[in-house]
Amino acid sequence: MSYSFEGNYRPKPEQNLSGASRKQTRDVLIKRAHEERQKRQAERMKLQSTLTLQSYIRSYLARKHKKQEERLLFDQGDCGSIVEQLGKFLFFYETRIDKERFVRIGSTLISQKDYILQLTVKDTSINWLIKRFLVICLHNFANKDTGNIAITCFGQFMHVNNFIYLNNKGYFRYLRHYLDNSDINEDIILKLLMCSFEYYNSLSNVKENILSEFCNNFLRPHITPKVKNVIIPQLCKFNFPYNDLILYLNTIHNKYSDNTNSLLYCILALEPPNYEQTRYTIYVLSQHSNDLHHLTSSVIDLSEDSDVEDMEVSEEQVSLQDYLLMLNNAERVKKILHYFDDHIDDEKVLDALTYFCHNLLLVYKDSIRKFMLVYMLALRGTFLNKLWLAIKKEESTIFSTSKGILCPWQRIHTLISVFCNMFIFYTQTLTDSESTDTSGTFSSTELSSMSELLKNVALNLIDLAFPMCRYNSISSSPELIQLYYSCLSAVKMLYMLDLRKKFCKIDFWTKKRVFITQDARTIAMLQRNYLSHSVKPFYGVVSENNDEHLAPLSTIEQRSLAILQQLPFLIEFNTRVLLLRNLCYNSIGEDERLRHDFIADNTITVRRTHLYEDAFEKLSHKNESDMKRRLRIQFINNAGLEEAGIDGGGLFKEFINEVLKTAFDPNRGFFLLTADNCLYPNPHVHLIMENYTDHYYFIGRLVGKAMFESILVDLPFAEFFLAKILVDRASAHYLKSLDPVLYRNLLYLRDYTGDVQDLGLDFTLVNNDLGETRVVELKPNGSNIPVTNDNRLEYIHRLADLKLNAQIKRQCAAFREGLDSVVPVLWLKLFNHNELQVIICGDTEEIDIEDMKTNTVYGGDFNESHPTIILFWKIVEHFTDTQKKQLLKFVTSCSRPPLLGFKELNPSFCIQSSGSEDRMPTASTCLNLLKIPVIREEELLKNKLLSAIEQQAGFELS
Repeated sequence: MSYSFEGNYRPKPEQNLSGASRKQTRDVLIKRAHEERQKRQAERMKLQSTLTLQSYIRSYLARKHKKQEERLLFDQGDCGSIVEQLGKFLFFYETRIDKERFVRIGSTLISQKDYILQLTVKDTSINWLIKRFLVICLHNFANKDTGNIAITCFGQFMHVNNFIYLNNKGYFRYLRHYLDNSDINEDIILKLLMCSFEYYNSLSNVKENILSEFCNNFLRPHITPKVKNVIIPQLCKFNFPYNDLILYLNTIHNKYSDNTNSLLYCILALEPPNYEQTRYTIYVLSQHSNDLHHLTSSVIDLSEDSDVEDMEVSEEQVSLQDYLLMLNNAERVKKILHYFDDHIDDEKVLDALTYFCHNLLLVYKDSIRKFMLVYMLALRGTFLNKLWLAIKKEESTIFSTSKGILCPWQRIHTLISVFCNMFIFYTQTLTDSESTDTSGTFSSTELSSMSELLKNVALNLIDLAFPMCRYNSISSSPELIQLYYSCLSAVKMLYMLDLRKKFCKIDFWTKKRVFITQDARTIAMLQRNYLSHSVKPFYGVVSENNDEHLAPLSTIEQRSLAILQQLPFLIEFNTRVLLLRNLCYNSIGEDERLRHDFIADNTITVRRTHLYEDAFEKLSHKNESDMKRRLRIQFINNAGLEEAGIDGGGLFKEFINEVLKTAFDPNRGFFLLTADNCLYPNPHVHLIMENYTDHYYFIGRLVGKAMFESILVDLPFAEFFLAKILVDRASAHYLKSLDPVLYRNLLYLRDYTGDVQDLGLDFTLVNNDLGETRVVELKPNGSNIPVTNDNRLEYIHRLADLKLNAQIKRQCAAFREGLDSVVPVLWLKLFNHNELQVIICGDTEEIDIEDMKTNTVYGGDFNESHPTIILFWKIVEHFTDTQKKQLLKFVTSCSRPPLLGFKELNPSFCIQSSGSEDRMPTASTCLNLLKIPVIREEELLKNKLLSAIEQQAGFELS
């Protein structure tokens, strides 16, 4: 430290006249050093690259110069022996400029063939030269200048010792290329192929490599006409190592996971006639059939409403029909089934068959009927049983993931998809009997467990198909669509089976409440005809009319719509009835509803003596196009005078009941009675009346009008006829409701253990049309086709189809069309056939007298505390169930109570006094009015009531 003694203690500032400070930080210095080091490295690399390029160029130029020198020596003939000539030729050969030299050396080799072959045995180096020369020959097959000599040399010097080298150099690849893209004679290529498999057996160490190259170049690429019509047929005649091919394909697993259709075709086509099926064969078929459904134009639609098969669209020379013919080879199918029977407990065999069937089920909408193997397995209760046991074993894995039951796709999903498809077919095909049907394959406990599991899976699939957010969404695929529709259809089948067999608890199907709100938005959704549109899973609502623009539905609405279309029975019956009522009520506009409720749109005058004829004329489609409008009735009595009174609804009720009673009278001929007195259309009505379809249309409209107005009519329809109102075709088990005797005979035929031909049946049916005997063929030339053990199921189903569907097709279509014009059949599909009977005729349960009493009104001198009324209810409470029904029919014209209780009976059930006790009880059915005399003795009142209701006397207008 310096001190200043001059009195100025502040130091003078130093001034730097060189500018700003250039002091740099450590990081900047390091960065600069690094950049300079990289720059020096780049310079060194550039120098090294330059040296390398120079060396390569010098090497190339030296070789080029050397090759040219060798060419000159070769041309001058100064190369010494043939071996030396061949060595020099292989050194300098270039395809573009050495064609003539190739022909020269090739000719020389051919002329000295024996000598050369002797040398190759003694000296392996010469054999190496020959291998290299054969590769050049292989490249020159298609050359117009050198092709002939190349093919000749190749044929002369091709040997088992050379084949491994040639195989590694693309032997099969070149042969396939020449087969598809050159004019080389097919016989030459075929001969070379055969040579390769002649050598195959002696090359044990490289068999897998040979098969790999052969598959990659001949079996896996697209099948061309030459491969299909030349190569494969010739290989079939040759001792082709088919079993080795199957074992090889088993070892590589998923190597050929894409575009496997060509490989599948070759596997099927190359199979020897006497080949015994094994687990490995089935596994290979299952692995390589997973793309078969891609031969169709698009993702298949498996919904019930899709009746059109997808057209075959494929660029391959092999059509879907080719696969179908080979897969349906009877001998192959028989051997596979036999192998399954012998290895029924082998889980791997079950899995392989399941995956194979799953792939085939994706091809057609009705694949079970198309593919013989799937058809035969579906009829095997043992296969179904094993599938179900496998599903139960893995049941815990179905709902194990948080995102959904299909993330990821697992073995269990394939099992469920195949099981559901086959279970549906099995149940439809084998009609009920005491011991042989689904009951013979599955116990009631198993069917109940099956219903529980599949119902939960179906509901989860619906939730997954219509996700609440994108995070949970899954893209659609054929496998997913197949699982969705098959599972939902299986649940429907189990429900219909439960209606007959009662293996589930009473409230099973509705115990997990599925809420369908009945607010204005839901009714509006249904009213806008969304029910008539497809709700496609993983897609949404699809309009079938491009001009119609539907508002988008929320996820909840889409799920509700899917359940209403696919699984309506999961919703409480009363809820669906109210939904139907709301649909009917809202099917007419606000103004029309006002007119419907208060203003008579049209008054119909009918004669009591000609009720049906007048109604048919006045209410025909041309005279009354809209049956939803309010109609009033004016009766003309027997004297030809108008009856007094105004129709407030009661007269129309009486009118529709009486007209329907006349229309369904078997004596009129439109309908007949089954053995249990149920009604169905007359199959021979065309012999009675020409315009019978107009009458069935009219009768259908009347039934629809009764349903629209909630008027119950006492019409016991046959079970199969109710089913045909809802679906076009009734399945075979409904035959029991039409002809129980024929049904039992067909069951006997199905279960007959002897030779069916001994029964002397053929594919014909003898009909008795009003005394005229007529033979009907069940199939073309049926009179010459005997019924055998193999075709008896076909006979059963053709006969059942004729009885249930073909004979009454036009009658049912006209009836359904008339019904649909008032109440759309689409709405009625919310119910099963038994529920439809309830909607038409009323509840089948025992009449609830307490409910009836609560909703009864009184007239005249009567009230609920009147002594006669007290006696009346006391007597009615002790009536038998039959007597209660007789009383209800006496008053309301229908023996069944209203669907939702007596509170909805319109007009309300009414009891009115009719004077002194010497009078008999009477009723006015149009007003639901019972008139009884004032009687204070219980026995007298009881006797008079029973006398009246048992004779069904006393119908009159008051």
